[in-house]
Amino acid sequence: MELAKTRPNVLVMRTLSKGYSLAGLRFGFAAGDAHLISGLMKVKDSYNVDALAIAAATAAIADHDYYQETRRKVIRERERLASALADLDLPALPSQSNFLFAKAVRPSARELYESLKARRILVRYFTSPASTTVCVSP
Repeated sequence: MELAKTRPNVLVMRTLSKGYSLAGLRFGFAAGDAHLISGLMKVKDSYNVDALAIAAATAAIADHDYYQETRRKVIRERERLASALADLDLPALPSQSNFLFAKAVRPSARELYESLKARRILVRYFTSPASTTVCVSP
């Protein structure tokens, strides 16, 4: 956020999904230079956030202690999942977000996706021609 305040070419975009435990609210925000924000305003819906969502989001952002604890839990779970994937020979790329990209070789990413889906475990499978990647969220 400090960079967004001081650099005209930095735009920070956040959601309140995992860190604030508000995935159902579908609330996000952006911080940055007025010129960048005006570009976003050109493509947003007219009334895409209501007063209740704003009130809930404002209260969540104000509860910094809860956010920090939730953030620590997400980080611990991401690290646990990355380690478990490595143990299964599915190495994940380093990540600081709330998801991991894991590379599948044997079985193929498609086979892994189908096998997990059959067990009602949902991951994202990228279908590019040479795709070997699945996306896993802790």
